[in-house]
Order: sequence, then C-alpha cells, then structure tokens
Amino acid sequence: MMNANPSGRGAAPEPALTRPEPREPRSEPRSPPPPRTAEPRAAEVRAPEAAPRASVLGPSLRFRGELSAQEDLIIQGSVEGSITHTQNLTVGTDGSMKGDIRARVIVIDGKVEGDLYATESVNIRATAKVKGNVFAPRVGITEGAFFQGQIEMQPSGAAVQEHSARLRHAALSPSLEPATVDQMLGAS
Repeated sequence: MMNANPSGRGAAPEPALTRPEPREPRSEPRSPPPPRTAEPRAAEVRAPEAAPRASVLGPSLRFRGELSAQEDLIIQGSVEGSITHTQNLTVGTDGSMKGDIRARVIVIDGKVEGDLYATESVNIRATAKVKGNVFAPRVGITEGAFFQGQIEMQPSGAAVQEHSARLRHAALSPSLEPATVDQMLGAS
C-alpha cells in the first residue's frame, strides 16, 4: 500500500507493521484407533502378490538333452535338444536354442532353430532370429525380427495337440510304411 507523503515527494512503500504468525494446526482430540479384531479386513485377506517364480539358464550355461519344467523359464544360455514346458518360456537376447519348444506361452528374443508349439501364444520380438514352424492360437512377430518358417494358428492350441497326437501315433505304430507316416504328418 502506498500513502502520499506530505513533503510532496513520491510515495514510498509503507512497511508492514504486523506480520501474521504462522498458525499451528489445531489439535483436535483424536479418538483411539478401533481395536483389532480377529477377522482380517478385505485388503488383508489376499496374500501378497509375489513376483512370478522363474528359473534362469544363465548366459555361460550350456545344456544338451531334454528339459522340462513346471515354472517360468528364461533361457540366456545355449540349449540343444527339446523343451517341454507347462508355463511361460522366454529365450532371452543372449539365448540360443536348437530343437523344438513346447510351452503355454513362448517369447523369443534370441536365436531358435526348431519348431515352436504353444497352447496359448508365441511372441517373436525384434531381436529374434527364428528358423522353424510355429503352431499356436495367437502369434505375434515384431517388426525387425527374422522369421523363416510356416505358421499354423488354430484356437486353443488344437494344432499343437493334433500334431503331438500324430507324432505319438507314428512312433507307437510298428513298421509303418514311410508313405503312411508322411500321410499322417501331412494331413490337416
């Protein structure tokens, strides 16, 4: 605020005489928290969500043979053989696989030479190099990925189950003619 000065000079700011003191919050009487009962609240009923368990085959590890697992698996090393899996399987950017992979969900970031059989989905990402056929109800190939092979998509993993049944039947049948085996495997 400015007041005119009786001496005729320009107005000068008037210093504030009183500054309001910072207020302290009023402390209202608090009631004690309600006693805990034996019955947990809805938020406490759920178990804390843990990170999904996953096994990792590290970059310096090499595996040869048949591999099967019941938990998520991340391959950063080298696998030569076959993988039968019930959960998610990821071949990481440092991972390489020579052989067939069977899993619920397959994600490829690295190199794979072999067929991919998924009951749910296959995702081939930009860093992937895949040479083989894909059998899954849902398939995604990201731009930049290398893919050489064929894709067969049928609902609910029917292609995977059908192909497995044909292979089992061919393996169990004694002395089938090669033409018969070819017919069984080639029939759609």
